[in-house]
Amino acid sequence: MSNAISVNGVRYAYTLSGQGGVVVFLHGWMCNQEFWRLQCDLLSSQGYRCLALDFRGHGKSEVTNAGYSIEQLADDVWEILKALNIDQVVLVGHSMGGMVAQQFCQDHAEQVRGLVLVTTLAADRGNRLISKRIELDSRQEKFSVAFDRHFDLWFSNRTSGDVHAGVKTQMRLTPELPAQALVRSYAGCDPTDRLQKIRSPTLVIGTQSDHSTSASCSQELAQLIPGSDLVLIDDCGHFPMQEKPEEISQELLVVIYKNAIAKRLA
Repeated sequence: MSNAISVNGVRYAYTLSGQGGVVVFLHGWMCNQEFWRLQCDLLSSQGYRCLALDFRGHGKSEVTNAGYSIEQLADDVWEILKALNIDQVVLVGHSMGGMVAQQFCQDHAEQVRGLVLVTTLAADRGNRLISKRIELDSRQEKFSVAFDRHFDLWFSNRTSGDVHAGVKTQMRLTPELPAQALVRSYAGCDPTDRLQKIRSPTLVIGTQSDHSTSASCSQELAQLIPGSDLVLIDDCGHFPMQEKPEEISQELLVVIYKNAIAKRLA
């Protein structure tokens, strides 16, 4: 059941389930907390407390006229954790949520006991992000038309029709204003020089069939973060939590157990 909390003057929707060490799930561009539901259900049953939220302008959170930047979203997460009296966390971020997670680690390193970055990147110097292509095309045509044209590129040829349709339905719920504003904000984002300062145990998860954040992006990210591990999933596109939920869930459990994060968070 979704709850609501107000931070930085914005009404945020979130769910908090389970007992134990806290794992925070951050969704990607035009997505929402529902994208992590299967992983939250599993980890909650395994003795963890799972927090999933909708970023401002997404899901059931408030749509604002401003505040759409990676830095602001990271600060919103920080304020939510303070309001909920949550201290140490494992941070899991997908795509844009992975960018927010990287920013959060730089701002609040002492709070992050583990970091999982899923199909995300450090910097898009080659302008490969599909969200960028959509935003660029939408300057000449309707946003919805541009979105539909590029949407299929996020998936593997082996992605099931149900997953494909479900993701599209959920993403279409996000208003154009926050979607466009966020792409313009993070288009030039490049924290590369700061990633070497991350000391939290880190797992980078990439896929072999993602045309937005390719396997090479995941490899580069893993190389930039000291001591991080890298997993590449076959026959999977940009949304492994939907396309390969069991595999992603297993990798999350492995990184938590491997680094004894559960004990440190208890």
